[in-house]
Amino acid sequence: MSSDEIVDPTVQNDASIKRVLLHLVLPFGALVLVVGAIAAIGLHSYRSTRAGVVALTHELLGAVQQNISQEVSDYIMPAMAGNIIASGMITHAPPQVADRVFNSYGAAMLQSVPQLQSFYLGDEDGHFRLITRGPDGKNQEHTTFEVHDGKQVYHREFYTDDGVKTGEEYTDATGYDPRKRPWYTNTEGKTDTQWTQPYLFATARQFVMTSSLRFKGSNGHTYVFATNISLNELSTFLDHLKVGKTGNAIILDSKGRVIAGRNIMQQAEAAGWDPNKMVLDPKTHPVFARGYDHYRVRGFGPRSFELNGKRYVTIASPLKNSAEGWILLLSAPESDFANFARQSSQQSLQFAGIIIVFSLVLAGFLVRQVRRSERVARKLGQQGAQIAHETAAVQQVAATPRLFDPTAEPLVLTEQLVHITDARRASIWRLLHDGAAMICEDSYDQKQDAHSGGFEMSRADLGDLFETIEAGDVLTVENAATDERTRQFERLVMRELGTRMLAIYPIHGPKGIMGGLVLEDAHMAPHLLYFVDLMASIAGIRLAETADDAGTHALAAEDIPGTAASATPLPAPRYDNMLMQAPQVAGVSTSGIYPSVAVLVITFSDPVVDGEAETQSLLQLINALATDVQRISRERGLFAVEVAGHRMICMAGCTVEEDPTAIIRIADAALTMRETFMATLAAANLEPVFAMGLDYGAAFGGAVGEDPKVFNLWGQTVSLAELMAQGASDGGTIQVTDRVYQALRDRYLFRSRGSFFAPHLGLGRAYILAARR
Repeated sequence: MSSDEIVDPTVQNDASIKRVLLHLVLPFGALVLVVGAIAAIGLHSYRSTRAGVVALTHELLGAVQQNISQEVSDYIMPAMAGNIIASGMITHAPPQVADRVFNSYGAAMLQSVPQLQSFYLGDEDGHFRLITRGPDGKNQEHTTFEVHDGKQVYHREFYTDDGVKTGEEYTDATGYDPRKRPWYTNTEGKTDTQWTQPYLFATARQFVMTSSLRFKGSNGHTYVFATNISLNELSTFLDHLKVGKTGNAIILDSKGRVIAGRNIMQQAEAAGWDPNKMVLDPKTHPVFARGYDHYRVRGFGPRSFELNGKRYVTIASPLKNSAEGWILLLSAPESDFANFARQSSQQSLQFAGIIIVFSLVLAGFLVRQVRRSERVARKLGQQGAQIAHETAAVQQVAATPRLFDPTAEPLVLTEQLVHITDARRASIWRLLHDGAAMICEDSYDQKQDAHSGGFEMSRADLGDLFETIEAGDVLTVENAATDERTRQFERLVMRELGTRMLAIYPIHGPKGIMGGLVLEDAHMAPHLLYFVDLMASIAGIRLAETADDAGTHALAAEDIPGTAASATPLPAPRYDNMLMQAPQVAGVSTSGIYPSVAVLVITFSDPVVDGEAETQSLLQLINALATDVQRISRERGLFAVEVAGHRMICMAGCTVEEDPTAIIRIADAALTMRETFMATLAAANLEPVFAMGLDYGAAFGGAVGEDPKVFNLWGQTVSLAELMAQGASDGGTIQVTDRVYQALRDRYLFRSRGSFFAPHLGLGRAYILAARR
């Protein structure tokens, strides 16, 4: 390096430092001081004026709030005090006149208190009485819950307001039990007045709440006295109330549901007469909705905020002596109380703002330039880090042993693709030789940190996607569910994880397109085309090796133990109560725990027959299916086959020594049985009316009973196999557990079925056994 290129960082240029101080630091510092002073003065003036306006507004709203609180307390007081008075009257009255006391009290209260709608009286034996207003709000109706000739009925008697009876009728009351009604159940274990949630009567256009009180009568019975009170009159009061010039008030419960307020009936109609849906809508009540949000965050008290360029003041306070959780919410614009002060403060802020804006324009240019420089520096740093990240990933892939060995799983490829592209899942799919299907070589889920594979997809299900991959173009879709080419793939594969974005990169081989590299929710993939193409090329080399090596390691069916005739014939099965009895040979009939049992459960739909001829035809068909099961079970060397109603249970591997071939033999038997059943049922012009479930694991069993003894098997393996059969989505399918999939993924093709719940075990994954490889 020449001496001209050597820089001494300790040497400073005095001229440059002075230029920076004079041209940048001093002007900028003076500008900051001026702007700060103007902003501080204007802000102080604004805050002082606004504080006075807010204090005045709060005082006025506080006075209105006290008035409304007293009105609400007076409105609902008859319901609360009436419960205490009525319960005392009924308690001290002789039992034979208790009903008269109830009717007299109710009639008098309905005539004198307009907001009261009805009264209930029930006891622990299910007796029930009701007195209520007529449908038109006039006259009265007395109802008693009675039992006539073993039938529950309502005995209704109609009276005028003067007590003259005008008629009666009996209506059906089957299934009614007052002890199960909310007004009765919410008083259990309580001695004070309880309130129900409001509910609406659409026909009478009444918004009603019920207060109830539990008490002991002089006869030892437990009674519940309830009063229905209408909230319509309370809403009418609030509807005509004005806070300031344009403000108003509303009453809510603790969950934000509207109890009373302006246009309550219109809200009820919009909510379909469902009180739980009568909540504050920000579109129709934006000020109240914002005020309620402030209450939920900060609690009771006055609050100020700005909405749509306008200042508002709200006050939230609890309503004493009311139903638990009622909230009074008042709102009014600040301008209704002190518009002159607001205008003065706004003008002051406007003048200060004009000066500040002009002052900040010059500083803005400087800040903009500095931020540009910083942004460029950050991008350069990010690019460098990304390059280093990609380099490390490529080095890790290159250092992987047996990278191009088709017998080794390509775990490193999918893992590095997920980590570099920030994808949720990456998978490698291989087109089979005839192009009729694709098989997943490996799939890696970043969130679960788990690999899977062996899934098979057919061209019949995903024809458009196959054509897209074979065209050799990169496919990127923001929402796979909305694209015709990827909609079916999203339903079968992606929906299970909830992914949306899909990117498919073709994998080229020496003979053309060999498959596809699939990334789900890969946000960085569009910026890493070089890296993804490199991984696709490596995958192409692997797939080419796999295609050349296909079938060289697969076992022929006759090589699987038990699939051909054994040199030593097994003892002849006994057909007493099983389709195929467990053979009585050493090591097989021993009772105990079997470590590797494969259980296949076949369920059939219950037949519906009509007539002797149809019954005989069905029995012949069932006999043919049973004969096929016996034949296939012998050929595949199964242990035993039990029949229980519409179920068949096939077992293999019931030995004290672990039998690794049991699951292969029973899977092969299941596929053969399925093909045989489908052909037999099709010949009989019947739809597939069977489903199969398969599990693999430990179980215990043994011979039970006296001669002739029968073999029985217990354990979670049997239960899960039956659960798989019962949960099969379509007839004629073989649904298996994750344990079967892990054991057979190298020999058979599977489709993902999704998650299932097993009692005492929790969530698991299920697959559909499709075919042999």
